[in-house]
Amino acid sequence: MKSTTALLSVLAASASVVLAQSPGADEGRLYYTEPTSATIWTAGTNATVSWSNVCKPENTGDLEIVLYIGTGGANGTEQVRVPGIANIGVLNCLKSKSATVFLPANLTTSNKYAIHVDTEPLQSYSSPFSIKGIDPPVTTTAAPVAPTTTGAAVPPTGASTTAAGGPVATGDKSASAAGSLKTLGASAAVLAVTIGAFFF
Repeated sequence: MKSTTALLSVLAASASVVLAQSPGADEGRLYYTEPTSATIWTAGTNATVSWSNVCKPENTGDLEIVLYIGTGGANGTEQVRVPGIANIGVLNCLKSKSATVFLPANLTTSNKYAIHVDTEPLQSYSSPFSIKGIDPPVTTTAAPVAPTTTGAAVPPTGASTTAAGGPVATGDKSASAAGSLKTLGASAAVLAVTIGAFFF
């Protein structure tokens, strides 16, 4: 029983929100006919903001039209004022149902823009729409590169090398003996060639 009652109260609240946002229920916010979710504006040009209702009498004078953008927070519903940009125009919702705005040329391409007007008693936000502008920067991550060597290791000064070419500490007797055998072998080969030449 409790769950049914809770469900009915949630449905009733949802229905009241839908009614409050419909153009037939005049609670003070503007109902934009431009921009809509299908709108694509171009940065660096003028555009037209329009609405279908007359705002409440307390909205006297010119009201700033401010550009907002979605941040992706709060399940995609969070919006913030576009940094570094003053209002893009003004409107007087008691005298007209449209206004011209100018879109700065340095806006990046996005489909998460919205306009905001601080109307009374409720503020007026448009649906998210697109602006074609500067392509946002692409962030790439470079793959790590393995270190490379450009040459063989050079033994320290005064060190000898083994037959394989590796460095050997000075005074290593086994290395000295190997070097001596290598020299002796080379001398024996020369001697054998000389004797062979003598007998033939």
